[in-house]
Order: sequence, then C-alpha cells, then structure tokens
Amino acid sequence: MSTAPVQVPPSPMSLGDVFTATFSVFRRRIGAFLGITVLQQLVMLVAIVVPLVLSLIVMLPGLAVNSAPSQSTVVVAMLGIFGGFFLAVLIGGIVSLYFDGLMVVCANEALQGRFPTVAELRVLSKGYVGRIVGLYLLAMLAYLVSVTLVALPMIFSFVAFLAAALNDSSSSSATDTALALLGGLAVTVILLVVVLVGAFVITVKVAYVAQVCAVERLSGIAALRRAWGLTKGAFWRTFGYLFVFSLIAGAAQQVVSVAMNVFVPAVSSSTSSASSESAVLSMLRSGTFTLMVTAVAAVSLIIQLVIVPLRHTFVTAMYGDQVRRLQLGPVDHAFAMNVPGYGQQAYGYPQAGYGYPQPGQQPGYGPYGPATSPDPYGQAPQAQPPYGQQPGPGMYGQQPGPAPYAPPSATGAHGQG
Repeated sequence: MSTAPVQVPPSPMSLGDVFTATFSVFRRRIGAFLGITVLQQLVMLVAIVVPLVLSLIVMLPGLAVNSAPSQSTVVVAMLGIFGGFFLAVLIGGIVSLYFDGLMVVCANEALQGRFPTVAELRVLSKGYVGRIVGLYLLAMLAYLVSVTLVALPMIFSFVAFLAAALNDSSSSSATDTALALLGGLAVTVILLVVVLVGAFVITVKVAYVAQVCAVERLSGIAALRRAWGLTKGAFWRTFGYLFVFSLIAGAAQQVVSVAMNVFVPAVSSSTSSASSESAVLSMLRSGTFTLMVTAVAAVSLIIQLVIVPLRHTFVTAMYGDQVRRLQLGPVDHAFAMNVPGYGQQAYGYPQAGYGYPQPGQQPGYGPYGPATSPDPYGQAPQAQPPYGQQPGPGMYGQQPGPAPYAPPSATGAHGQG
C-alpha cells in the first residue's frame, strides 16, 4: 500500500482537481478498496447463483433419468429463476449497501488525511445501512411503478389488437384497432420520455445522498433534502462531472465487449460445421473456450474492482468540494485566491470559522452537516490525531499556513475609523 500523502487540491475544485484527488486517494487506500469491493462482488455473485442452483435442483430428478422434465416442473423452475433473481437483486442490493458505506467513509477519511483500518471503518460506518435502506426500497418501488405505468398503454393496446385479429373482425374495425395500437405505442413513448427526464433530474439532484447518509449521518427525507440542497445552483456542474466520469468508466467496460466480439465468433466458427448439440458439447469441452470465458470474466471483475471504488471516491470528492463551496459562500472564482478561505487548505481540514461552531455561535453544520458534537465523529477539535498518528506540522506534511480568517468583532468594527 502506498504511503504517499493524499493530494487534495483546495476548493473550488475543477474537474481535473477532482480526478487528482480521486486517484490520489485510490492509490493510498487501494488495499482497503479492493478488499471491500471483492467481498461486495462475491455477495452479488452468490445472490445470482443461488436461484440458478435451486432451479437446477428442481429439474435434476428428471435430468438424472434422461427424461424430459414435466411442464409443471419447468414452470416451477422458471418461477424460481425469475422470482429468485428478483429477491437476489433486492437482498443483494441491501447487503451491497453495507460495502458502499465502507467505501464512502474510507474515501471521506482519506480526503481528510486520516487512514483508518477496515475495523475502524466498520465503526465509523455503523448504522449506514439502516439510514439508507428506506431510500433504497423507495427507489426500487419507484422503478417498478414507473416501468408499469410506461408499459400499461402498450400492453392494453396490444391485447386489444390480438383480440381483434383472432375474432376476424371487419377491415374498418381492424383499422381502428391498428390505430389504437399505434396510439398506445405513442403514449408509451411519451411516458418513457417523461420518466427518463424525471429520473435524470432526480439522479443528479440527489447524487450526494450516500455521502450525506454516511458522513452527516442523516436518513430518510432529511437525507434527501440535504442532498437536494447541496446541488442547488450546481446542477449542471454536478451533471457534467458525473457524465465525464461515466464516459471514462464506460469506455473501460467496452474492453470486455470488444473481447467478446473478437473471440466468440472465432470459437463459434470452429464448431459451426457440426450439429447444434455436438457444437455445444464441443464448446463446453474446448480448453480454448474455457480459457476465453475465464479471461473475459477476469477482465470484467478487475474492471469492476477498480471502477466501483473510483466512483465512490470521485463522488465523495465532489461532495466535499461542494460542501466547502457552500460554507465559503458566493465567490467570484476567478479571484478566489484573494478570498480568505480559498486556496489555503484542502476542503476537509478543520479551520476556525469553517466547520466547527465557534464560541458564542449556535451549533449548526459541521464540516459536512449538522454536528451533534464539536466533531462529526465525536472528537474535540485540536485533539490528538486519531488512529495513533503523531501530530505533524500541518496537513500532509505542509507547514502551517496563515491564521484562518475571522471577521472583526462588533467592538473592533465600530471602534475603528
């Protein structure tokens, strides 16, 4: 594991600054990230494989005696596959939330110069699943309702069209039915566009909800409101940063598709002259085919092991930068270096006036939200660094900078001049 200091450019961060912070954190915590992601992928793999295994067990007695399974057995197996996949996605997704919380907290801590162990990450992320699981179930419900609403007009018009065709109706009636089918298709397309636009807006507006639940420890509607408020006035910048990251990640994932497009036709052509049954057996027994499938699966897994933690780190860096922007207030960023608070320290470093309630002030938002104690994790400011680290001269080995800006007192302001 790298021991190089994490490079977190000061706010406001450009897109390049966010990528710099993301890759710096990933290099420093690569061991923790890969370990967490491997466990997450294993959980999802088990959730997907279990329904297939159970369905195979149902059909195994018939296959053992070389007889075709009965229709009822096939129906039960198919219901088991589809129902099992639905439950697998639901349960696997909930379990996967736990690992998402670990990665978000790991990225947030590293961005602030702290590097807890996995055991310490488990303590810091305690309660994350309970805070976000309601939102996850709400998103699943919204997805099912949206798909149903979009599909219903098309389904009803298609059923009416089939009924008219089977009844051998007159040409005029058939024409009306065809028009109804086209109308249902048009309504479905319109609803699909509305749903996609709504999903796009909501996804960008609540892009930081995982970070809010993990770092600020909010849940439910409070977390949604906080995440929604963070992107106020920054919608297109948030979308642009996420869009660029998605393009890069998608380009990396295309490597797997290219590999499949190159190797699968080559293997299929070598067995095309044989019968379909012997071709399948030959492909299954082929060492080249097995090696190809293993290589593609390995590349796909490696890409996921890298992209998943990078995405969490990237969004967490965006989140921290946005919090700092809101704390510092509206600023002409072209002259940000002349404004107190900008360009002095990385976003997560505690400064007087930014992040911790000052004497005489009401406790409000800490570095990332409502603080129930002077520090979001219950530590007093200016205490010894956590996790046994020795106090250094400054963040990441830098010398202490100038004293943070504090507004003049009311007495001083009126006494001068």
